[in-house]
Amino acid sequence: MPKIWQNGYGMTVDKFPPALYLISEESPEFKNDLKSKKPEDYSLLSNYINENFSSEEKMELKSPKYFYELVFEKPGDLVMPILVEFEYEDGTKERKQYPAEIWRLNDKEVTKVFPSSKAVTKITIDPDQQTADIDLSNNSWPKKTENKFDKFKKEQIKS
Repeated sequence: MPKIWQNGYGMTVDKFPPALYLISEESPEFKNDLKSKKPEDYSLLSNYINENFSSEEKMELKSPKYFYELVFEKPGDLVMPILVEFEYEDGTKERKQYPAEIWRLNDKEVTKVFPSSKAVTKITIDPDQQTADIDLSNNSWPKKTENKFDKFKKEQIKS
């Protein structure tokens, strides 16, 4: 007997259109053969690309190798845009900007997934400090931390 799933609107799985979805390697549903598959191996995606892209556009399409999921939190009441800078392993940088309207569906947090063909080495939120941020210490990954020795060294140089 097949498992029947219903969402909150009374729709069953058989009523949903075919879809692709991402699955984490830590998930129990993940199978090792998924690592070797390419996007072209899936007929649903292949058909979509063939129907909606010209041959020149198909040549420019690249499959992302990495996916980064970022959760942005808004602890205060002030609605501000989200400015993000990605620094890649080859030294290049890319900036993305989301308008303040991004907070209209959820006033506390927003989740975004960023596909990339290169590995990210650093992520900075609001790199030019253009927004009214109350806590600048949580605006980068990896987290900027200064150890006790570095603090001591700076104090000695000042005096």
